[in-house]
Amino acid sequence: MHLYSGSSHARFAARALSLLLLALLTGCATAPPAGDAAGATPPGCLQLFVDNDQLIDRADRRDQGVSRVPGFPYLRSDRFLASFRNEVTGSDPLERWTYHLAALDGVARRLEINNLPDPALRREAQSQLPRLDRCREQLRQALLTDPESLRRLRTASAVADDYVMSWRVFGLYPVTAPIVSLRIADWHDDTAARFALPLDRLAVTGRLTRWSTRRPESITGATPEWDHDALGIPQLSEATARRLFARHAPVWEVDVASNADHIGTLEWGDEATVDTRRASEYRLISYTRFQGRILPQLNYLVWFPSRPSRDIYGGRFDGLHWRVTLGPDGTPLLYDSIHHCGCYYMAFPTEHLQPRDERRAYTEPALMPQKAPPGPLVLRIAPVTHYIERLYHLEGGPNALGMAQQPYDRLRSLPAESGHRSLFADYGLVAGSERPERFILWPMGIRSPGGMRQVGRHAIAFIGRRHFDDPFLIPSLFEAVEP
Repeated sequence: MHLYSGSSHARFAARALSLLLLALLTGCATAPPAGDAAGATPPGCLQLFVDNDQLIDRADRRDQGVSRVPGFPYLRSDRFLASFRNEVTGSDPLERWTYHLAALDGVARRLEINNLPDPALRREAQSQLPRLDRCREQLRQALLTDPESLRRLRTASAVADDYVMSWRVFGLYPVTAPIVSLRIADWHDDTAARFALPLDRLAVTGRLTRWSTRRPESITGATPEWDHDALGIPQLSEATARRLFARHAPVWEVDVASNADHIGTLEWGDEATVDTRRASEYRLISYTRFQGRILPQLNYLVWFPSRPSRDIYGGRFDGLHWRVTLGPDGTPLLYDSIHHCGCYYMAFPTEHLQPRDERRAYTEPALMPQKAPPGPLVLRIAPVTHYIERLYHLEGGPNALGMAQQPYDRLRSLPAESGHRSLFADYGLVAGSERPERFILWPMGIRSPGGMRQVGRHAIAFIGRRHFDDPFLIPSLFEAVEP
Protein backbone atom coordinates (compact mmCIF):
# COMPACT_ATOMS: atom_id res chain seq x y z
CA MET A 1 0.00 0.00 0.00
CA HIS A 2 2.76 2.39 0.86
CA LEU A 3 4.66 1.71 -2.37
CA TYR A 4 1.51 2.00 -4.50
CA SER A 5 0.49 5.23 -2.79
CA GLY A 6 3.93 6.74 -3.32
CA SER A 7 3.92 5.80 -6.98
CA SER A 8 0.48 7.36 -7.43
CA HIS A 9 1.59 10.62 -5.82
CA ALA A 10 4.66 10.68 -8.01
CA ARG A 11 2.61 10.16 -11.14
CA PHE A 12 0.18 12.88 -10.06
CA ALA A 13 3.02 15.30 -9.38
CA ALA A 14 4.64 14.51 -12.71
CA ARG A 15 1.35 15.02 -14.53
CA ALA A 16 0.72 18.30 -12.74
CA LEU A 17 4.20 19.49 -13.58
CA SER A 18 3.67 18.54 -17.24
CA LEU A 19 0.40 20.46 -17.38
CA LEU A 20 2.04 23.47 -15.77
CA LEU A 21 4.90 23.40 -18.28
CA LEU A 22 2.44 23.02 -21.15
CA ALA A 23 0.46 26.00 -19.91
CA LEU A 24 3.59 28.08 -19.64
CA LEU A 25 4.77 27.07 -23.09
CA THR A 26 1.35 27.80 -24.54
CA GLY A 27 1.34 31.15 -22.82
CA CYS A 28 4.74 31.96 -24.31
CA ALA A 29 3.60 30.96 -27.79
CA THR A 30 0.50 33.18 -27.71
CA ALA A 31 1.72 36.01 -25.49
CA PRO A 32 0.70 39.35 -26.98
CA PRO A 33 3.39 41.69 -28.24
CA ALA A 34 4.45 44.41 -25.86
CA GLY A 35 1.88 47.13 -25.56
CA ASP A 36 -1.24 44.98 -25.89
CA ALA A 37 -3.92 44.63 -23.27
CA ALA A 38 -3.62 40.90 -22.67
CA GLY A 39 -6.77 38.94 -21.98
CA ALA A 40 -9.12 41.73 -23.08
CA THR A 41 -9.63 40.46 -26.62
CA PRO A 42 -10.73 37.17 -28.17
CA PRO A 43 -7.97 34.55 -28.24
CA GLY A 44 -6.10 34.37 -31.50
CA CYS A 45 -6.54 38.03 -32.52
CA LEU A 46 -2.94 39.02 -31.98
CA GLN A 47 -1.65 35.78 -33.44
CA LEU A 48 -3.72 36.47 -36.55
CA PHE A 49 -1.77 39.70 -37.10
CA VAL A 50 1.55 38.03 -36.30
CA ASP A 51 0.85 35.26 -38.80
CA ASN A 52 -0.29 37.73 -41.44
CA ASP A 53 2.85 39.84 -40.94
CA GLN A 54 5.03 36.77 -41.37
CA LEU A 55 3.21 35.90 -44.59
CA ILE A 56 3.71 39.42 -45.98
CA ASP A 57 7.37 39.57 -44.97
CA ARG A 58 8.18 36.14 -46.41
CA ALA A 59 6.70 37.28 -49.72
CA ASP A 60 8.65 40.57 -49.51
CA ARG A 61 5.50 42.63 -50.04
CA ARG A 62 5.79 45.01 -47.11
CA ASP A 63 4.51 48.53 -47.82
CA GLN A 64 7.18 51.08 -46.88
CA GLY A 65 5.20 54.31 -46.88
CA VAL A 66 3.88 54.08 -43.33
CA SER A 67 5.71 52.83 -40.25
CA ARG A 68 4.86 49.69 -38.31
CA VAL A 69 4.47 50.27 -34.58
CA PRO A 70 6.64 47.84 -32.57
CA GLY A 71 4.50 45.79 -30.19
CA PHE A 72 1.25 46.89 -31.85
CA PRO A 73 0.91 44.92 -35.12
CA TYR A 74 -2.62 46.24 -35.70
CA LEU A 75 -1.49 49.90 -35.84
CA ARG A 76 0.79 51.96 -38.10
CA SER A 77 2.08 55.48 -37.87
CA ASP A 78 3.31 58.37 -39.98
CA ARG A 79 4.98 61.67 -39.11
CA PHE A 80 1.71 63.54 -38.90
CA LEU A 81 0.04 61.13 -36.48
CA ALA A 82 3.26 60.68 -34.51
CA SER A 83 3.25 64.42 -33.82
CA PHE A 84 0.28 63.90 -31.47
CA ARG A 85 1.83 61.12 -29.43
CA ASN A 86 2.85 63.27 -26.46
CA GLU A 87 -0.14 65.60 -26.71
CA VAL A 88 -3.29 63.49 -26.79
CA THR A 89 -5.14 63.29 -23.50
CA GLY A 90 -8.75 62.55 -22.73
CA SER A 91 -10.95 59.80 -24.05
CA ASP A 92 -12.14 61.45 -27.28
CA PRO A 93 -8.70 62.56 -28.58
CA LEU A 94 -7.17 59.18 -27.66
CA GLU A 95 -10.01 57.37 -29.38
CA ARG A 96 -9.51 59.36 -32.59
CA TRP A 97 -5.72 59.09 -32.49
CA THR A 98 -5.77 55.31 -32.18
CA TYR A 99 -8.56 55.18 -34.78
CA HIS A 100 -6.30 56.92 -37.32
CA LEU A 101 -3.35 54.67 -36.43
CA ALA A 102 -5.56 51.63 -36.99
CA ALA A 103 -6.88 53.03 -40.27
CA LEU A 104 -3.32 53.33 -41.60
CA ASP A 105 -2.76 49.65 -40.89
CA GLY A 106 -6.06 48.71 -42.49
CA VAL A 107 -5.23 50.41 -45.78
CA ALA A 108 -1.60 49.24 -45.92
CA ARG A 109 -2.43 45.64 -44.99
CA ARG A 110 -5.08 45.36 -47.70
CA LEU A 111 -2.60 46.57 -50.29
CA GLU A 112 0.10 44.21 -49.03
CA ILE A 113 -2.26 41.25 -49.18
CA ASN A 114 -3.43 42.29 -52.65
CA ASN A 115 0.24 42.26 -53.73
CA LEU A 116 0.97 38.70 -52.53
CA PRO A 117 2.42 36.78 -55.49
CA ASP A 118 0.94 33.35 -54.73
CA PRO A 119 -2.73 33.31 -55.83
CA ALA A 120 -3.78 30.67 -53.29
CA LEU A 121 -2.11 32.45 -50.38
CA ARG A 122 -3.53 35.76 -51.58
CA ARG A 123 -7.09 34.40 -51.69
CA GLU A 124 -6.70 32.84 -48.24
CA ALA A 125 -5.31 36.08 -46.77
CA GLN A 126 -8.07 38.13 -48.40
CA SER A 127 -10.66 35.84 -46.87
CA GLN A 128 -9.24 36.75 -43.44
CA LEU A 129 -9.60 40.49 -43.97
CA PRO A 130 -13.03 40.76 -42.26
CA ARG A 131 -11.65 38.94 -39.21
CA LEU A 132 -8.54 41.14 -39.23
CA ASP A 133 -10.77 44.22 -39.26
CA ARG A 134 -12.84 42.93 -36.34
CA CYS A 135 -9.76 41.98 -34.38
CA ARG A 136 -8.08 45.31 -35.05
CA GLU A 137 -11.05 47.17 -33.61
CA GLN A 138 -11.30 44.84 -30.61
CA LEU A 139 -7.60 45.23 -29.90
CA ARG A 140 -7.87 49.00 -30.25
CA GLN A 141 -10.79 49.17 -27.83
CA ALA A 142 -8.88 47.05 -25.33
CA LEU A 143 -5.86 49.31 -25.74
CA LEU A 144 -7.92 52.35 -24.75
CA THR A 145 -8.59 50.79 -21.32
CA ASP A 146 -4.93 49.98 -20.63
CA PRO A 147 -2.93 53.04 -19.46
CA GLU A 148 0.39 51.17 -19.48
CA SER A 149 -0.07 50.05 -23.08
CA LEU A 150 -1.02 53.59 -24.10
CA ARG A 151 2.15 54.84 -22.45
CA ARG A 152 4.20 52.38 -24.48
CA LEU A 153 2.32 53.34 -27.63
CA ARG A 154 3.34 56.98 -27.28
CA THR A 155 6.98 55.92 -27.54
CA ALA A 156 6.51 53.17 -30.12
CA SER A 157 4.54 55.35 -32.58
CA ALA A 158 7.51 57.64 -33.27
CA VAL A 159 8.69 57.58 -36.89
CA ALA A 160 12.39 57.36 -37.68
CA ASP A 161 13.77 59.96 -40.05
CA ASP A 162 15.05 59.04 -43.52
CA TYR A 163 18.67 59.92 -42.88
CA VAL A 164 21.33 57.30 -42.18
CA MET A 165 23.43 58.99 -39.54
CA SER A 166 26.22 56.40 -39.70
CA TRP A 167 26.77 57.38 -43.35
CA ARG A 168 27.26 60.96 -42.28
CA VAL A 169 29.80 59.85 -39.70
CA PHE A 170 31.81 57.70 -42.11
CA GLY A 171 31.37 60.26 -44.90
CA LEU A 172 32.96 63.00 -42.79
CA TYR A 173 29.80 65.08 -43.00
CA PRO A 174 31.29 68.22 -41.37
CA VAL A 175 33.89 68.27 -44.17
CA THR A 176 31.78 67.16 -47.15
CA ALA A 177 28.58 69.10 -46.34
CA PRO A 178 30.09 72.55 -47.08
CA ILE A 179 31.24 71.29 -50.49
CA VAL A 180 27.73 70.03 -51.33
CA SER A 181 26.34 73.28 -49.98
CA LEU A 182 28.28 75.22 -52.62
CA ARG A 183 26.67 73.17 -55.41
CA ILE A 184 23.23 73.74 -53.88
CA ALA A 185 23.89 77.48 -53.75
CA ASP A 186 24.81 77.43 -57.45
CA TRP A 187 21.53 75.71 -58.31
CA HIS A 188 19.62 78.26 -56.21
CA ASP A 189 21.34 81.09 -58.10
CA ASP A 190 20.61 79.51 -61.49
CA THR A 191 16.97 79.01 -60.54
CA ALA A 192 16.61 82.57 -59.28
CA ALA A 193 18.04 83.85 -62.59
CA ARG A 194 15.48 81.85 -64.60
CA PHE A 195 12.61 83.08 -62.47
CA ALA A 196 13.82 86.66 -62.92
CA LEU A 197 13.34 86.43 -66.69
CA PRO A 198 10.07 87.63 -68.20
CA LEU A 199 7.84 84.69 -69.05
CA ASP A 200 8.11 85.29 -72.79
CA ARG A 201 11.91 85.15 -72.58
CA LEU A 202 12.08 81.67 -71.09
CA ALA A 203 13.80 79.40 -73.61
CA VAL A 204 11.60 76.90 -75.45
CA THR A 205 13.52 73.91 -76.76
CA GLY A 206 10.63 71.82 -78.04
CA ARG A 207 6.90 72.51 -78.04
CA LEU A 208 4.93 73.88 -75.10
CA THR A 209 2.25 71.34 -74.26
CA ARG A 210 -0.37 71.57 -71.54
CA TRP A 211 -2.02 68.81 -69.56
CA SER A 212 -4.74 69.37 -66.99
CA THR A 213 -7.69 67.83 -65.22
CA ARG A 214 -9.35 71.27 -64.93
CA ARG A 215 -12.81 71.77 -66.32
CA PRO A 216 -14.83 74.99 -66.77
CA GLU A 217 -16.90 74.13 -63.70
CA SER A 218 -13.79 73.68 -61.53
CA ILE A 219 -13.95 77.16 -60.03
CA THR A 220 -17.71 77.58 -59.69
CA GLY A 221 -19.52 77.59 -56.38
CA ALA A 222 -18.49 78.53 -52.85
CA THR A 223 -15.36 77.20 -51.18
CA PRO A 224 -16.26 73.86 -49.57
CA GLU A 225 -16.40 73.75 -45.79
CA TRP A 226 -15.62 70.87 -43.45
CA ASP A 227 -15.90 69.72 -39.86
CA HIS A 228 -13.05 68.66 -37.56
CA ASP A 229 -12.65 65.61 -35.34
CA ALA A 230 -11.51 65.55 -31.71
CA LEU A 231 -7.88 66.01 -32.81
CA GLY A 232 -8.76 68.98 -35.00
CA ILE A 233 -8.21 66.99 -38.22
CA PRO A 234 -10.46 68.16 -41.08
CA GLN A 235 -13.10 65.63 -42.01
CA LEU A 236 -13.30 65.79 -45.78
CA SER A 237 -16.04 63.83 -47.48
CA GLU A 238 -15.32 62.32 -50.87
CA ALA A 239 -17.46 65.01 -52.50
CA THR A 240 -15.65 67.81 -50.65
CA ALA A 241 -12.22 66.39 -51.50
CA ARG A 242 -13.23 66.03 -55.14
CA ARG A 243 -14.37 69.68 -55.28
CA LEU A 244 -11.18 70.92 -53.61
CA PHE A 245 -8.97 68.92 -55.98
CA ALA A 246 -10.89 70.27 -58.97
CA ARG A 247 -10.75 73.86 -57.74
CA HIS A 248 -6.97 73.92 -57.15
CA ALA A 249 -5.73 71.57 -59.89
CA PRO A 250 -2.73 73.04 -61.72
CA VAL A 251 -2.14 73.23 -65.43
CA TRP A 252 1.08 71.37 -66.28
CA GLU A 253 2.77 73.29 -69.12
CA VAL A 254 5.78 71.28 -70.29
CA ASP A 255 8.40 72.18 -72.85
CA VAL A 256 8.27 68.86 -74.69
CA ALA A 257 11.57 68.18 -76.44
CA SER A 258 11.34 64.36 -76.47
CA ASN A 259 9.12 61.51 -75.34
CA ALA A 260 10.82 61.77 -71.90
CA ASP A 261 8.92 65.04 -71.39
CA HIS A 262 5.48 63.49 -71.88
CA ILE A 263 3.42 63.01 -68.73
CA GLY A 264 2.36 59.37 -68.55
CA THR A 265 0.71 56.61 -66.52
CA LEU A 266 2.52 54.04 -64.40
CA GLU A 267 2.05 50.43 -65.49
CA TRP A 268 3.59 47.11 -64.54
CA GLY A 269 4.54 44.51 -67.15
CA ASP A 270 7.76 42.66 -66.47
CA GLU A 271 8.73 45.81 -64.56
CA ALA A 272 7.39 49.29 -63.92
CA THR A 273 7.10 51.59 -66.93
CA VAL A 274 5.56 54.97 -67.75
CA ASP A 275 3.07 54.75 -70.63
CA THR A 276 3.11 58.14 -72.37
CA ARG A 277 0.14 57.31 -74.58
CA ARG A 278 -2.10 58.50 -71.75
CA ALA A 279 -1.46 60.95 -68.95
CA SER A 280 -2.46 60.60 -65.31
CA GLU A 281 -2.51 62.90 -62.32
CA TYR A 282 -2.20 60.98 -59.03
CA ARG A 283 -3.88 62.53 -56.02
CA LEU A 284 -3.49 62.29 -52.27
CA ILE A 285 -4.83 64.14 -49.20
CA SER A 286 -2.37 64.90 -46.40
CA TYR A 287 -2.41 67.15 -43.33
CA THR A 288 -0.04 69.57 -41.65
CA ARG A 289 0.06 71.77 -38.55
CA PHE A 290 0.33 75.54 -38.37
CA GLN A 291 -0.56 77.99 -35.60
CA GLY A 292 -2.42 75.41 -33.56
CA ARG A 293 -4.57 74.26 -36.47
CA ILE A 294 -4.61 71.18 -38.67
CA LEU A 295 -4.64 72.13 -42.35
CA PRO A 296 -5.50 69.92 -45.34
CA GLN A 297 -3.04 69.51 -48.20
CA LEU A 298 -3.91 68.61 -51.79
CA ASN A 299 -1.17 66.57 -53.45
CA TYR A 300 -0.96 66.27 -57.24
CA LEU A 301 1.71 64.01 -58.76
CA VAL A 302 2.78 63.36 -62.35
CA TRP A 303 5.38 60.98 -63.79
CA PHE A 304 7.74 61.18 -66.76
CA PRO A 305 9.55 58.19 -68.31
CA SER A 306 13.02 59.50 -67.50
CA ARG A 307 15.43 62.35 -67.05
CA PRO A 308 17.53 61.72 -70.18
CA SER A 309 20.56 63.82 -69.25
CA ARG A 310 24.09 62.42 -69.47
CA ASP A 311 25.17 63.93 -66.15
CA ILE A 312 25.08 62.23 -62.74
CA TYR A 313 21.42 63.24 -62.30
CA GLY A 314 20.01 61.37 -65.28
CA GLY A 315 18.19 58.04 -65.20
CA ARG A 316 14.89 56.19 -65.55
CA PHE A 317 11.71 57.72 -64.17
CA ASP A 318 11.17 61.30 -63.10
CA GLY A 319 8.26 63.34 -61.92
CA LEU A 320 6.85 66.20 -59.94
CA HIS A 321 4.92 66.35 -56.68
CA TRP A 322 2.88 69.56 -56.39
CA ARG A 323 1.22 70.35 -53.05
CA VAL A 324 -1.38 72.94 -52.09
CA THR A 325 -1.77 73.68 -48.38
CA LEU A 326 -5.13 75.25 -47.62
CA GLY A 327 -5.64 77.76 -44.84
CA PRO A 328 -8.49 77.60 -42.31
CA ASP A 329 -10.74 79.48 -44.74
CA GLY A 330 -10.13 76.96 -47.52
CA THR A 331 -7.97 79.26 -49.66
CA PRO A 332 -4.33 78.44 -50.52
CA LEU A 333 -1.76 79.29 -47.87
CA LEU A 334 1.33 77.72 -49.43
CA TYR A 335 2.31 75.93 -52.62
CA ASP A 336 5.40 73.73 -52.60
CA SER A 337 6.93 70.99 -54.70
CA ILE A 338 9.58 68.31 -54.97
CA HIS A 339 10.66 65.83 -57.58
CA HIS A 340 9.87 62.24 -56.66
CA CYS A 341 13.43 61.83 -55.41
CA GLY A 342 12.74 64.42 -52.72
CA CYS A 343 15.17 66.70 -54.57
CA TYR A 344 14.69 70.29 -55.69
CA TYR A 345 12.34 71.44 -52.96
CA MET A 346 10.68 74.75 -53.86
CA ALA A 347 8.22 76.77 -51.80
CA PHE A 348 5.87 79.41 -53.19
CA PRO A 349 4.25 81.29 -50.30
CA THR A 350 1.06 83.26 -50.71
CA GLU A 351 0.58 86.76 -49.34
CA HIS A 352 -0.40 85.21 -45.99
CA LEU A 353 3.13 83.95 -45.24
CA GLN A 354 6.58 85.44 -44.96
CA PRO A 355 9.87 83.54 -44.68
CA ARG A 356 11.52 83.27 -41.30
CA ASP A 357 14.74 85.22 -41.19
CA GLU A 358 16.76 82.46 -39.56
CA ARG A 359 20.06 81.12 -40.85
CA ARG A 360 21.65 78.19 -39.09
CA ALA A 361 24.91 76.43 -39.70
CA TYR A 362 24.65 73.09 -41.49
CA THR A 363 21.06 73.80 -42.49
CA GLU A 364 20.11 74.00 -46.14
CA PRO A 365 18.07 77.11 -46.96
CA ALA A 366 14.75 76.41 -48.62
CA LEU A 367 14.44 77.70 -52.18
CA MET A 368 11.63 80.26 -52.55
CA PRO A 369 12.04 81.57 -56.10
CA GLN A 370 8.70 83.34 -56.43
CA LYS A 371 5.68 84.53 -54.50
CA ALA A 372 2.58 82.64 -55.54
CA PRO A 373 0.30 84.57 -57.90
CA PRO A 374 -3.49 84.24 -57.54
CA GLY A 375 -4.82 80.91 -58.76
CA PRO A 376 -5.65 78.97 -60.80
CA LEU A 377 -2.03 78.33 -61.67
CA VAL A 378 0.01 77.22 -64.66
CA LEU A 379 3.26 75.40 -63.83
CA ARG A 380 5.86 76.01 -66.54
CA ILE A 381 8.19 72.98 -66.66
CA ALA A 382 11.56 72.69 -68.39
CA PRO A 383 12.50 69.82 -70.73
CA VAL A 384 14.90 67.06 -69.64
CA THR A 385 15.33 68.28 -66.03
CA HIS A 386 11.62 68.91 -65.46
CA TYR A 387 12.44 71.83 -63.20
CA ILE A 388 9.60 74.23 -62.47
CA GLU A 389 10.57 77.50 -64.16
CA ARG A 390 7.60 79.72 -63.39
CA LEU A 391 4.16 79.95 -61.84
CA TYR A 392 1.65 82.20 -63.51
CA HIS A 393 -2.07 82.85 -63.36
CA LEU A 394 -4.23 80.93 -65.80
CA GLU A 395 -6.23 83.21 -68.07
CA GLY A 396 -9.33 81.66 -69.59
CA GLY A 397 -9.58 77.91 -70.09
CA PRO A 398 -6.63 75.56 -69.75
CA ASN A 399 -6.59 74.59 -73.47
CA ALA A 400 -4.91 71.40 -72.40
CA LEU A 401 -4.74 67.70 -73.11
CA GLY A 402 -6.87 65.65 -70.77
CA MET A 403 -5.55 63.56 -67.89
CA ALA A 404 -6.93 60.68 -65.89
CA GLN A 405 -7.42 61.28 -62.16
CA GLN A 406 -6.05 58.41 -60.11
CA PRO A 407 -5.68 57.82 -56.36
CA TYR A 408 -2.07 57.71 -55.23
CA ASP A 409 -2.66 54.35 -53.55
CA ARG A 410 -2.93 52.80 -56.99
CA LEU A 411 0.87 53.07 -57.18
CA ARG A 412 1.09 50.95 -54.03
CA SER A 413 -0.72 48.11 -55.83
CA LEU A 414 -0.41 48.27 -59.63
CA PRO A 415 -2.17 45.66 -61.79
CA ALA A 416 0.43 43.25 -63.16
CA GLU A 417 0.36 40.23 -65.44
CA SER A 418 -0.03 38.05 -62.37
CA GLY A 419 -1.76 39.82 -59.51
CA HIS A 420 -0.52 43.22 -58.35
CA ARG A 421 2.82 44.85 -57.57
CA SER A 422 3.81 47.93 -55.63
CA LEU A 423 5.85 50.49 -57.52
CA PHE A 424 7.92 50.87 -54.35
CA ALA A 425 10.49 48.50 -52.89
CA ASP A 426 12.75 48.62 -49.82
CA TYR A 427 12.85 52.00 -48.08
CA GLY A 428 10.11 53.15 -50.45
CA LEU A 429 12.52 53.37 -53.39
CA VAL A 430 11.56 52.71 -57.01
CA ALA A 431 13.78 49.96 -58.41
CA GLY A 432 15.56 51.02 -61.58
CA SER A 433 15.46 54.74 -60.78
CA GLU A 434 18.96 54.87 -59.26
CA ARG A 435 21.18 57.82 -60.24
CA PRO A 436 24.99 57.96 -60.47
CA GLU A 437 24.90 60.82 -57.95
CA ARG A 438 24.36 58.26 -55.18
CA PHE A 439 28.05 57.36 -55.36
CA ILE A 440 28.98 60.98 -54.64
CA LEU A 441 26.29 62.25 -52.29
CA TRP A 442 25.97 59.28 -49.91
CA PRO A 443 27.88 61.14 -47.14
CA MET A 444 24.78 63.36 -46.77
CA GLY A 445 23.04 60.33 -45.25
CA ILE A 446 20.26 59.93 -47.82
CA ARG A 447 19.65 56.50 -49.33
CA SER A 448 20.05 56.49 -53.11
CA PRO A 449 20.09 60.26 -53.74
CA GLY A 450 18.20 61.02 -56.93
CA GLY A 451 16.20 57.79 -56.83
CA MET A 452 12.42 58.04 -56.96
CA ARG A 453 10.63 57.14 -53.73
CA GLN A 454 7.30 56.76 -51.99
CA VAL A 455 5.34 59.48 -50.25
CA GLY A 456 6.33 59.42 -46.59
CA ARG A 457 9.99 58.67 -47.40
CA HIS A 458 11.13 62.03 -48.78
CA ALA A 459 14.13 63.63 -47.13
CA ILE A 460 14.29 67.03 -48.86
CA ALA A 461 17.56 68.57 -47.66
CA PHE A 462 21.12 67.37 -48.10
CA ILE A 463 22.37 69.77 -45.43
CA GLY A 464 20.65 69.39 -42.09
CA ARG A 465 17.51 67.28 -41.83
CA ARG A 466 14.13 68.07 -43.37
CA HIS A 467 11.21 65.92 -44.55
CA PHE A 468 8.45 66.78 -46.98
CA ASP A 469 5.84 65.23 -44.68
CA ASP A 470 7.09 66.92 -41.51
CA PRO A 471 3.89 68.30 -39.95
CA PHE A 472 5.86 71.29 -38.66
CA LEU A 473 7.60 72.08 -41.95
CA ILE A 474 5.61 75.27 -42.56
CA PRO A 475 6.27 76.92 -39.16
CA SER A 476 9.94 75.94 -39.47
CA LEU A 477 10.19 78.01 -42.68
CA PHE A 478 7.46 80.64 -42.45
CA GLU A 479 5.50 82.84 -40.13
CA ALA A 480 2.06 84.30 -40.67
CA VAL A 481 1.70 87.82 -42.00
CA GLU A 482 -0.34 89.81 -39.51
CA PRO A 483 -3.51 91.23 -41.10
